[in-house]
Amino acid sequence: MMKKIAIVNGGEVLETLIGFFKNSDIEITAVSEADDTILKSNRFDLIVINGSVQKFDKNIFKENTVIRLQPSLLPSFDINEPVKSAFLAGVKVSGVTVCTLDKDGRNEKILAQFPVLIDYDTHFDEFEENMLKTEKMFYPVVIKSILENKPFTFSCVMGGGCSGSCSTCKN
Repeated sequence: MMKKIAIVNGGEVLETLIGFFKNSDIEITAVSEADDTILKSNRFDLIVINGSVQKFDKNIFKENTVIRLQPSLLPSFDINEPVKSAFLAGVKVSGVTVCTLDKDGRNEKILAQFPVLIDYDTHFDEFEENMLKTEKMFYPVVIKSILENKPFTFSCVMGGGCSGSCSTCKN
């Protein structure tokens, strides 16, 4: 059965998800934050928001399953420029988070997180590149597990056995 997902403010993540789900029964609709009428007038199995949710009609959160992709380890750096802010704050571990949003569009439950280490000699551009690589590796696997209603497991992204939920699984 075809699953429909909307990806809001996808950027490079959108391109990654399109490539990841290319040969599957997943229909992806790209949506701009400025135009949430598509979200109001269609039914989606999952809405994926890449970034801030402040400008959305609250009914979207009440009527749909919505997750948020955040380039920080929530609850830290839940702001507009989380990557830059984490780097400037001098944290040694940052990362990415996938969380559900409640009926009011607030972060609800953290579904998955993945760390990105920042060494003492890491330059900002290296850190930013590592964050993007982590997003591209991590987000598709987590979204796939959500769509399949399977618990996320690190084994598909870390090696050492597969739960059957990753795209390279031979089961």
